[in-house]
Amino acid sequence: MSDMTSEKTTPATPRVTRSWVYLLIIGFAHLCAFIWPFPTRALGREHIPKGKGGLIVSNHASWLDIPLVAKGAQGRHVCFVARQTLSNSRILAFVMESCGAVLIDPHSGDRKALKQVVEHLKAGDLVTMFAEGTRSRDGRLGTFKRGALMAARQARVPVIPCALLGTHRAWGRSMGTPRPAQLTVRFGPPVDPKETDALHQVRAWIAQEMVGTDQECLPETPGEA
Repeated sequence: MSDMTSEKTTPATPRVTRSWVYLLIIGFAHLCAFIWPFPTRALGREHIPKGKGGLIVSNHASWLDIPLVAKGAQGRHVCFVARQTLSNSRILAFVMESCGAVLIDPHSGDRKALKQVVEHLKAGDLVTMFAEGTRSRDGRLGTFKRGALMAARQARVPVIPCALLGTHRAWGRSMGTPRPAQLTVRFGPPVDPKETDALHQVRAWIAQEMVGTDQECLPETPGEA
């Protein structure tokens, strides 16, 4: 993907307010909760910094993860970090541009995307990163990428762990159509990104939330934190 395409799909000035497209997606998510149904609950909202920037680091197992985090964020705008290749779809490119997403190349050190994330955080926006880099195939927690905390360190904002439960069962990566399931988004206590084991703390908290569920995670691999 060329730099020109990246510039077209990402606003020069960070969008920190919810656009009509963003609100439409949230409204559609509410509607889906009644149709399939997807009973949804959001817990730990008190951990989201009020009126300030924060980096939400979450597990990722379903297309439902994005609207679930957005719904749980107390009416705040949430900037999502997405793979640059998703902009190959004109529809997705339009949606991501309208919603203020940041596109990143997961296979290279994307300094431009990192700078954009930092700008969002400094502007008081919430930014969500899926630290595994892709959707889990079995719903369980994979390896976290070290770069997930760099933006929070540069912007000097807290990291909020986020556990998403039920989304894999409702619409996992290998499922063609969704099925009814209880969905839960739970935000955890903020973690200081300057701490040497910050990424380990975030992953361990999410892993603990999965204990006893069908998403109970894989053991942490050596050196991943």
